[in-house]
Amino acid sequence: MKIKLKTKIYMKVVVMVLIGLFHFGETFANVLDTAMHSQVKQDLNASINKNELGIKGRVLDLESMQPIAGATILVLENGMRTSTNDKGEFILQISKIGEYTLETSYIGYAKEAVHVVLDNDSWANVNVALISESSKLDEVVVTRRRAQLSEISLLEERKVSNLMVEKIGAQELSRKGVSDAEGALTKMSGVTKSASGANVFVRGLGDRYNNTTLNGLALPSEDPLNKNISLDFFDTGIIQSIGVNKTFNASITADVAGANIDIISKELTEDAFLEVGASAGINTEAIRANNFRRIDGTNWLGTLKETKSPITSLTSYDFHNKWNSKEMENPINSSFSIMGGKKFMIGQNCLNVLLTAGMNSDYKYYDGVIRQTNTAGVITLDQSSNRSIYNISKTGMTNLKYTFGNNHLAFNSLYINDQGQEYERNFGFKAFDIADNAYFRRSHVVDNHLFVNQLLSKLEVTELIELDLGLGYNVVKSNEPDRRTLELIDIGQTGTYRLYDTQNFNERYYSDIKETGWSAKAIASYKIENDKNLDRKIEIGYNGNIVDRDFNAMIFGHKKNGSLVLNTEDEEDIDGIYGYDAFQNGNFEFSTGRGSDDFRPYWYSGKKRVHSGLVSGTYQFTEKFTSVLGVRFDNVFQDIVYSTNLSSTELDGLSQIKKNYILPSLNLKYALSENSNLRASASMSYTLPQFLETAYFRNTFSTYSTIGNKDLVPVENTNFDLKWEMFPSSGELISVGAFYKNLKNPIARSETGNNVMTYFNVGSSATVAGVEVELKKNLFKTTNEHGVNVLAAGANVSYLYTKQDLENPNAVFTKFNGTSALQGASPWLVNADVNYVFNGKEFVWTSSIVLNYFSDRIFAIGTQGFKDVIEKSVSTLDFISNVAINKKWGVNVKARNIINPSFELIRDTDAGQGITLQSFRRGVDLSAGVSYKF
Repeated sequence: MKIKLKTKIYMKVVVMVLIGLFHFGETFANVLDTAMHSQVKQDLNASINKNELGIKGRVLDLESMQPIAGATILVLENGMRTSTNDKGEFILQISKIGEYTLETSYIGYAKEAVHVVLDNDSWANVNVALISESSKLDEVVVTRRRAQLSEISLLEERKVSNLMVEKIGAQELSRKGVSDAEGALTKMSGVTKSASGANVFVRGLGDRYNNTTLNGLALPSEDPLNKNISLDFFDTGIIQSIGVNKTFNASITADVAGANIDIISKELTEDAFLEVGASAGINTEAIRANNFRRIDGTNWLGTLKETKSPITSLTSYDFHNKWNSKEMENPINSSFSIMGGKKFMIGQNCLNVLLTAGMNSDYKYYDGVIRQTNTAGVITLDQSSNRSIYNISKTGMTNLKYTFGNNHLAFNSLYINDQGQEYERNFGFKAFDIADNAYFRRSHVVDNHLFVNQLLSKLEVTELIELDLGLGYNVVKSNEPDRRTLELIDIGQTGTYRLYDTQNFNERYYSDIKETGWSAKAIASYKIENDKNLDRKIEIGYNGNIVDRDFNAMIFGHKKNGSLVLNTEDEEDIDGIYGYDAFQNGNFEFSTGRGSDDFRPYWYSGKKRVHSGLVSGTYQFTEKFTSVLGVRFDNVFQDIVYSTNLSSTELDGLSQIKKNYILPSLNLKYALSENSNLRASASMSYTLPQFLETAYFRNTFSTYSTIGNKDLVPVENTNFDLKWEMFPSSGELISVGAFYKNLKNPIARSETGNNVMTYFNVGSSATVAGVEVELKKNLFKTTNEHGVNVLAAGANVSYLYTKQDLENPNAVFTKFNGTSALQGASPWLVNADVNYVFNGKEFVWTSSIVLNYFSDRIFAIGTQGFKDVIEKSVSTLDFISNVAINKKWGVNVKARNIINPSFELIRDTDAGQGITLQSFRRGVDLSAGVSYKF
């Protein structure tokens, strides 16, 4: 495809603006540096010839975190050595890229060996911590002190990177009480989570516009409703770090507009260890619920009595699960984990083996209300809503990494089983022909299994040529076994109940998904030699993503024979109405969705083939100015065929996308000073509609249904970013950024009437723009005989402006030919934390307070004369405290969602009256845990 003239002009303007800001920014940064430091300190890096290749860093005392002068650093591979200056800093000029082992020693301290990968960056930054031979620090404290350096290292990596990448590491995750990848993302600027959804919004763009990878290879979604896998699967036991690219380059998948989220799996960092942990806790809403229910056929461990439909004939009612749920007491949350690893030497080469396994169980209880109105504000539904929710997840991971010379080969295997059990009960007014009450019950289990296998390698072919190779094979199995839905009418609110005369109100539903996917990358990097040894290289490569999905659903509708009024039957005993004995007595009959004796399931099959060629060039003009220019060619084919409860491909024709994209990207970096950078980025990308969005299948939920639209077309995105960042001292950051995005043919979910949602290209364009500010600061430090105590704080604030045109007449927008903000885009987002570390005798205590806030945002765009549904602002507050004691023990206490705000959906009427459509509280999560390291 041809690059539009308008886009070319945008990119030229960005470059011109950046050049104009260089001189101003450099002067401003120097003034700010002077103001922050009363004396201009001599920096070791000032004496470094930045045009050379090498390793630089600092050596610190692990107890005091003070620099060690005169420490010796030896490169084991070539015998090079140096020593640290009075600030603990060192430099080593290395002649070629590769993997090196630095052995650091100092009199009275234990030696420390650090593995360093020197790749295409000019300099690698390393922080080394030595422990005194007379130290009384236990192993747990030592491990956690060393982990503190990893957070500093990530900031150093961010500072020297040529691309705008934000990373959060294992240490910061632990400090902020984050238990999974989803929680990690919500601590980053411009990121938030919907109270009603499973995935995150980045810069106001939801699941469709984001992408998730594991170690740089594509990951599938376990849920047919989402593009991205639920990030809460990835707990801190399997996360090394998380990188978020909100700007794009040729090496990143192009099916993205919000962010590419790359999860780096944990690797072994010690010679050998074994650690076990356990925790227990409560949710305040669940523990005090008077009627917490468990679905029949389920249990605490997550094994199911029935996973597939047992029905082979409509003459026998052979379901194993009952309609009626069971009451349970004392819903206690729990977590168990085990992790171990060992390093093996095979000649001069090294094999690292890391194994992890864990299980988490979590109870929630939502006691709230649901409502609906007509456009005049007359209430047509007003019910109390109770939801008993139990989630059980099991994970296991194997990581093998074999290092030979300057090369390595790694194998990752990950298994996740995530099961959600939800029992919902709604009762109250619902307007039919007369004023009735309605009684709705739903038992819903989703059982997801994910298998990920990856083979990764980095090879040094010559001193100038490197290969980055990866191959992944993923399998997703998602089952929804025996979803039991029933609704009764309390006629005229008299206490006399009757059943519906249509079977879809009384049904048992089975569905399954199997998705297989291959992902591959092969990138060759060639370093261009030059006299000044500036960072100049060319990358040429291929990315591939091949996905096949098969979906099947079987529905069994129930219809009572004779009168639908319950005269002798108990409305609470559904098994007495639609159970085995009632069937044997001829009280009802049931049929498949396609009719009697037709056992063909509803189905759709999707295929996606994306083959990408990429070329990227990094060119460092001077010591301060670097550019990364890339272009990516994507050949995209997506096809879906279906035969569902609405129609079939034979009747409707093909739902197919065939596109070729040429996607340029430009990333610029200018070093204003040693500690500050100015960055700019411009790129083009696209967003494909998902399988479920194009499959013409009706999927029914408790309060609405969704239907796909086969005529959706991809979204085309143009992205611009500008950012200034400063790193005042180790572990500190000040960052200010602005961004602008234009989306052509944006996709959104809209209501078409009768609580039925579908997907549209809502208009010709949408605009997303905003400002992000991020701060990390050490407030003060004190020293005692056991070490340095630090009070630190961090915060990020985002302002978003979004607008989309509402021009599609099929959506029947209330503001047709008008504009609207994007669904899920909060104008204001705030994330903040305060952290205190105290060193005592044989213990280290770390405590954090973490705040998250998002302002009001659109939940659903108004159609059919209705105004927009608004999700009200929410503030959450968490407290986390960890103590490392003696030689082996770790103890943690967490209190999450302390404020326990009400999550509310509001819609205004024509008269301006705000009606609460949904309201509930999540409850406070309290837990305590212990770990032991052998």
